[in-house]
Amino acid sequence: MRRLALFLVSSILLVLLVGTVAAQEEVTLVIWGEGGITQCAADMNADACTPYGRTVIEGWQAAHPNIKLQIEDHGWDEELRQNIVTAQLGGTAPDIITGESFMPSLVANGSLAPLAISPEVLDNQVPGPLLPVTDADGTIYGIAAFTAVFALEVNADVVRKAGLDPDTLDLSTWNKVLDVARQISAAGNGEYYGFSLLGPTQWPVAAQFRVAPYVYQTGADFCDEGCVNPTWNDEASIKVYQWFRDLYQLTPPGLAFNGDEGFVFSQLFTGLDAMQTAGAWHPAWAASSGCTDCRYFPLPVPDEGGARANVVVGNANYAVLESSEYKEEAMMFLEWLVSDEVQRDAFWAYGRLPSTYTGLQDIAAVADGATDTVPEYWDGEEATAFTGRFLGYIDELLNGDVRKLPAWANNYPELNALWNTMFGEILTSDRSVEEILNDYQAQAEAIAAS
Repeated sequence: MRRLALFLVSSILLVLLVGTVAAQEEVTLVIWGEGGITQCAADMNADACTPYGRTVIEGWQAAHPNIKLQIEDHGWDEELRQNIVTAQLGGTAPDIITGESFMPSLVANGSLAPLAISPEVLDNQVPGPLLPVTDADGTIYGIAAFTAVFALEVNADVVRKAGLDPDTLDLSTWNKVLDVARQISAAGNGEYYGFSLLGPTQWPVAAQFRVAPYVYQTGADFCDEGCVNPTWNDEASIKVYQWFRDLYQLTPPGLAFNGDEGFVFSQLFTGLDAMQTAGAWHPAWAASSGCTDCRYFPLPVPDEGGARANVVVGNANYAVLESSEYKEEAMMFLEWLVSDEVQRDAFWAYGRLPSTYTGLQDIAAVADGATDTVPEYWDGEEATAFTGRFLGYIDELLNGDVRKLPAWANNYPELNALWNTMFGEILTSDRSVEEILNDYQAQAEAIAAS
């Protein structure tokens, strides 16, 4: 009996010892991240490395010295999607990926592991940013490190130059925006213009992101339930694209097809145009670009038969691949990305909106004068003014009809490329919008069925 007892004690000690050794073994998480952290991973001292990236990496390593982070940059949008697919086929996929518009396709094909974080942390996530990583049954497969929706951005100085009062402008409907844009363009006489549009670019969904809220406002969509069949020629969509065609006439010549999204939207800050559809990273961008009186209004809605609607954009979803050997550790990293500390730095250092309730509440509180959460590298008074520009974005995230881009069931790249071609023709052609939509609807149906 004594020998049996000694054997049991020895066995237990061996299990405990092995467990301790395992806990001390180093694990390396391979992460394909976005610029906010990949720039710091490349060089912590680089100018492009913000306090956000340093918080993510240094804070994690301090808390988890045995779980190393190998963070890599593999592009964005379609380039990143192709690299992920190639890595999966070749057996070299990372543990954690990030992405935006293509994430629903990875949810649908079973590439992602179901999210496994604490219930308290999950309950703190705002629903909209999770839409691209949530399946039809409500299972969630990732988080959003930060997020955004759209608003109407206005350079008040250009408005004044055109003889209008930015304090009394009514920009509540499409026609009112169009009317103001026409007045500004007429007053500018080639020196400045009323509106800035983004046409097709090398990024397959950049223009589509900025059209989507207005399509959704009419009750139309890009596809049917399950996103199998395109619905581009929905009758309600005609007025959407006609409005964009009219706005294109009030955009600086050549700008819409420049191809460089950053350049296109930066022209409002320099005074070349007065209005544009802007993501929630624009207020910080405008401030750093010298736009001293850029203002933010809710997106205009159709004059008739429309309602408030928006879409998540600049929405950095992170997810763990099903093939990862370190799912538990990877889920811990996802939970770290949505912690209050990291979310706060994503806003103050990176100009990106939090994806959590507590993060958004912090910003709203600062706008109301409570500056206790403002970091030392910000002046409290400036922080209060700065956060005030985001209140409309926050309201939209919390109370608006927030959706995602269409998650095509088949032929995702081909359909997005075709939509871009269609949008370019709508902007520049004399053919009726209805005729163009019908032509491309037929092409889209053929691609979706192939």
